[in-house]
Amino acid sequence: MVQILIDKVSTFDGEQTESKDIQNIVENVMHRLNKADLFIANNPVGVESRLQDMIQLLDQDIQQSNDVLLLGMWGMGGVGKTTIAKAIYNKIGRNFEGRSFLANIREVWDETTEKVNLQKQLLFDICKDMTTNIQSIESGKIILKDRLCHKRVLIVLDDVNTLDQLNALCGSCKWFGSGSRIIINTRDRHILCGNRVNQIYEMKHIDENESIELFS
Repeated sequence: MVQILIDKVSTFDGEQTESKDIQNIVENVMHRLNKADLFIANNPVGVESRLQDMIQLLDQDIQQSNDVLLLGMWGMGGVGKTTIAKAIYNKIGRNFEGRSFLANIREVWDETTEKVNLQKQLLFDICKDMTTNIQSIESGKIILKDRLCHKRVLIVLDDVNTLDQLNALCGSCKWFGSGSRIIINTRDRHILCGNRVNQIYEMKHIDENESIELFS
């Protein structure tokens, strides 16, 4: 009887060790994936100056407080908002506990399943959680707030065009931990009105010198 118990304990310990090894492998893979940068452009003309402008806005209150900062990036389509947002993500993303870049929100939002999938992607990017089942947009809001409220994160919401999208993915500052930075990229300035963001950055068109450089 004693030997049977010992064998069972040994088997249990072996399964626990194997499970822990698998978990460590998954965590290592997730950690490496989180370090992957986004592709910006083959010829990123004018990116650096605009990148520095944005970083200055993102860091402006960091000495006085560690509050959550929401920054709106506004401009017409094709002016380079997504490119600059990717550059910011690559430049400062590793300084946060987690980061997420949700691309082309306007294009995918019409599909009901995609709305929940965006919430799932946000949860996975930050928490590396593949097990939590989000049943609906409303339940997703509760889960995101509960899981992210103690994490210092960088989140980019790319090409937002409705308030529903903001409410589902970025309900309020209370969703995120101290020092978090949320960038909302949009063509529609009214999305950013009504104290929904702390700052608005209007994307500049490339000037004559940058146009010549790009053409060359």
